[in-house]
Amino acid sequence: MLRGTMFVTTVVGVVSVLYAYGYLTPYTRMLMRHVPDNVKSFMERYIDISDHTADVKSTSGRIFTKDELWKYRGEGDSAVYLAVLGQVFDVTKGRKHYGPGGGYEFFSGRDGTRAYVSGDFTEAGLIDDITGLSLTDIRGLDDWIKFYKKDYIYVGKVVGNFYNAEGTATEAYREYEKQLATAEKEKVLTAADYRRFPPCNSESAQGKGRRLWCSNLSGGIQRDWTGLPREYYRPGTTKPRCACVKDVGPPSETPNVPSADHRNVGDLDNPNMKVYPGCEPKSVSCSFNDF
Repeated sequence: MLRGTMFVTTVVGVVSVLYAYGYLTPYTRMLMRHVPDNVKSFMERYIDISDHTADVKSTSGRIFTKDELWKYRGEGDSAVYLAVLGQVFDVTKGRKHYGPGGGYEFFSGRDGTRAYVSGDFTEAGLIDDITGLSLTDIRGLDDWIKFYKKDYIYVGKVVGNFYNAEGTATEAYREYEKQLATAEKEKVLTAADYRRFPPCNSESAQGKGRRLWCSNLSGGIQRDWTGLPREYYRPGTTKPRCACVKDVGPPSETPNVPSADHRNVGDLDNPNMKVYPGCEPKSVSCSFNDF
């Protein structure tokens, strides 16, 4: 059995190479009529047999049209491909998830980039247009592309919003790269902001209201001080968050200022901080009956 399988694999490999270099061109149509679908699917991983012509795959992979990519949805014995940010991956080993009847079958055979972060899995949402996405969403797409590169096989690009028919990145893809660079910078700034003003602990329950409080590990930020809960309006953001604000020592912006030159209240004088209505200014815990 093993010897027979090896023989078939060798034959298919040889035929694929001969086919790719054009030695079988005069007999192409006749040969392809007798090649089983599962063998065609195997050959298509290495050469383009659409329209009965073939090119050896370059290191950048095959260029798919949207119609060609649509054929790879796992129907019958066909492979299962999907695209994210215009990059096509062979997800056949995950057929139970991406093939017919799988929980993620709607991603197969297309570039549904936007849906990976929007959660809109309708036809209107499974598109490659990412206009208007937030920086958080842009980072989310980067996480997805890293996931597919790590766990699946890259096979090429699909012509659309991110790549043209020559496989060259479009202005839309370059804009994505710019946004990703901005998102990464924002991530670093946000991490630094969280270290300076750690998020509060929070709990809420129907009928009991909401509580915000600080500890020396609130927000997952280990430190040697506790701080007081404040409504923090970070510049450049549209909504405030609860921050634990250091209430002793010099301001964090000028940590080395002599003690005679500061009030020893940490960052409590920061103009972006406000005491929560109904909360004692010196309390480490604030309770609200707002629902």
